[in-house]
Amino acid sequence: MYETQRLRRLHVTELCNRFIAFDANVFNMLIYDIHSIKMRNIQNGIFDGILSGYVHFSFGWKKEMTKKFSIIKHPLGFFEVHPKPLTSELSEYYAKKYYQGSNGSYAYSYSEDELQYFKVSAKIALRTIYRFLTPKTFKLLDLGCGEGFFADLFCREGWKPSLVDFSDDGLKRHNPALLKNFVQSDVIKYTEEAKKHLKTFDVINLDNVLEHVIDPIRLLRNLKSNMSDGTILRIEVPNDFSSFQSLLTNLNCTEETWISPPEHLSYFNTNSLKALLDNQGFVLLSLQADFPIEQFLINKHSNYCKNRDFGKGAHLTRVIVTNYLADKNIDRMIDYQEAAADLEFGRLLTAYVRVASE
Repeated sequence: MYETQRLRRLHVTELCNRFIAFDANVFNMLIYDIHSIKMRNIQNGIFDGILSGYVHFSFGWKKEMTKKFSIIKHPLGFFEVHPKPLTSELSEYYAKKYYQGSNGSYAYSYSEDELQYFKVSAKIALRTIYRFLTPKTFKLLDLGCGEGFFADLFCREGWKPSLVDFSDDGLKRHNPALLKNFVQSDVIKYTEEAKKHLKTFDVINLDNVLEHVIDPIRLLRNLKSNMSDGTILRIEVPNDFSSFQSLLTNLNCTEETWISPPEHLSYFNTNSLKALLDNQGFVLLSLQADFPIEQFLINKHSNYCKNRDFGKGAHLTRVIVTNYLADKNIDRMIDYQEAAADLEFGRLLTAYVRVASE
């Protein structure tokens, strides 16, 4: 019934599997390389097809698993991996592969510019929050706290932090003083328990967490039980399946996939994140987009997807420019980031929301 307008083949090595996706709107058959994706004829940044194929997971560095998966579009507009990994598989993956030891994801040291960059991110959050809260001593719940740089700045401002993550490895390396406020737990399990005890917080931080959990809607519903009328929930996620990514792929600027299970299981852009939050009964206070690092992909002399050697320079530019703008005027920078989010232009999206009044 559907007529395929174009069939494009990509070079596939012996080490790569091929992914085939069908876009039911524009009737395109696309073939994907497991390490690189070339998407064509994606109209207005909206991908309405199903991406399917095989991906190799390595859980605990010992056991190789091959999982067949599809990327499907949720009715609210975001994309998600199907089927999802088991909770036990995901817990093992993060506990043993992603965080711990010398093979973990955290660096042992950072440059002064990078440390300032982490502070700037927390300062932007604090300044945004104080647009809606009168400064005083507040309780912070930092879910997926990582190395603790975000909570550390809030703590220095007099806040009382509670930190949760799969692992304490990052905290031990960089902010060991916060270990006394740390609980090692799966964020879903923690919020389930917190809901039972009616714990509430003034600010809840989900910094690159929502895309990792098996059921993001369940997590958001749990968090509503930990929020009072004035609680602010901060959510930061990668800006994926964005209109700018569509432009880049149409221009053949990127062969790198942002689809990365089992780490990222859900994918949000400006419109789908707004739709999800509205559907779950949240009122959007501010939506911001950070430095658009993907702009480097347009120039072949800085395209870090096609030449990994350019990645460090792109990252350093992001760090220095972000620090510079915050130093010039942090309030104007927040305004700038809100405008960037409206333009769907930035690698990360950060939403600040409250529970809607009934």
